Amino acid sequence: MYQNNILRKSVLTMIVAACSSNLYASGFQLQESSASGLGRAFAGEGVIADNAASGNRNPASMTMFDRPTFSGGAIYVQPTVEITGTSPSGSDMYVHDITPNEWVPNLHFIAPVNDHWAIGGSFTTNYGLSTEFSDDYAAGPLAGKTKLMTGNINFSAAYRFDDHFSFGAGINAIYAKAKISRYAGDSNPQMANDTEVAHLEGDEWGYGWNAGLLYEINKDNRFGLSYRSKVDIDFSGDYRSSIPSQYNGAQSVTGFPWGTNGKTVSGNLTLILPEIWEFSAFHQVAPKWAVHYTFAYTSWSEFDQLKATDANGSTLFYKHEGFRDAYRIALGTTYTHDENWTWRAGISYDDSAVPERNRSISIPDQDRLWLSTGSTYNFNKDVSVDVGVSYMHGKEVKIQERQNNAPTSPVYTFHSKGTAWLYGVNLNYTF
Repeated sequence: MYQNNILRKSVLTMIVAACSSNLYASGFQLQESSASGLGRAFAGEGVIADNAASGNRNPASMTMFDRPTFSGGAIYVQPTVEITGTSPSGSDMYVHDITPNEWVPNLHFIAPVNDHWAIGGSFTTNYGLSTEFSDDYAAGPLAGKTKLMTGNINFSAAYRFDDHFSFGAGINAIYAKAKISRYAGDSNPQMANDTEVAHLEGDEWGYGWNAGLLYEINKDNRFGLSYRSKVDIDFSGDYRSSIPSQYNGAQSVTGFPWGTNGKTVSGNLTLILPEIWEFSAFHQVAPKWAVHYTFAYTSWSEFDQLKATDANGSTLFYKHEGFRDAYRIALGTTYTHDENWTWRAGISYDDSAVPERNRSISIPDQDRLWLSTGSTYNFNKDVSVDVGVSYMHGKEVKIQERQNNAPTSPVYTFHSKGTAWLYGVNLNYTF
């Protein structure tokens, strides 16, 4: 039960994205796919088509390119999360900086085939997370270490029907690697705080698809709608627990994870990465000014629980997640100063995917506000560099979480708040 919590977070966060610890988007979803997008708070990403990263958000936008183009770079995420509280036994639970700084890479390529067809590929991460508490932390059964890294390899194709409509679709191969550890904390006086009560790690591939539509009213106004399918990651990994196996028969009463006497056994867990809908628009309102916006909807309600089992079907751990669907809105503007310099800015609001009653310390999800700015410098008609910076401010939240699944489990109360700075750079080359 402890691990599942971690697993799911891992898979996202970031980390591969990197480290997202809940500061980057709702749940453990990541946005960081390009420096230009970062500079406008990812407003209008599916239709702007100012570099090869556009195809990752909406494959139909690839038909807007008339030459092969490449974009590659990374975003550095610097989060700060502060948690305060007192455990049921009276221990101080203050902790600072539970999320490490991380790099989130991205690669994109688009190649027009003819006047109608275009193909492309990308490497990004859409989910990830990393949180690290000390092994002897008082709330060890809820905290511990959670790390999830994902990498999304996408290949897509697009077809232009006429001057107005284009359609694109692609396939996604997602590699996920998760590692979770939970500790006894002050939950049991017969165990040292740093006793490892649950450890799970594994890696696996999952597969999905995406599609998009592009409607161009004219060269100055266009709309896009894209969809990314749900992906199930069926982890088969290793599990161990220092809890004596003699307590397994009373698991429903004690709420402990499945004990293995410290031995490693195989474990299975399915992590659901939910579907995403995204609507984007772009309007050139003046010769040098443009505005763009996005509304995204993620079906987080598909992520209801985490349940790990062994080869015999015994429950190693279980945790109710109870996420809810969440949305993201973003508004941005772009100013083309001259042939060399372009400036952009954006603002965005991320709705939390976790209801108040289901908040977790390992993923203290919260509503977030993004403030972003960035620029592009064109060295010539073929080579350019994008830079972007964003500040994310998370709403302070109260977290009440049960120590385990036992009916009489004590409840821990925390307060969590977080912020993050993100810095990105991408190199673009048109052939």
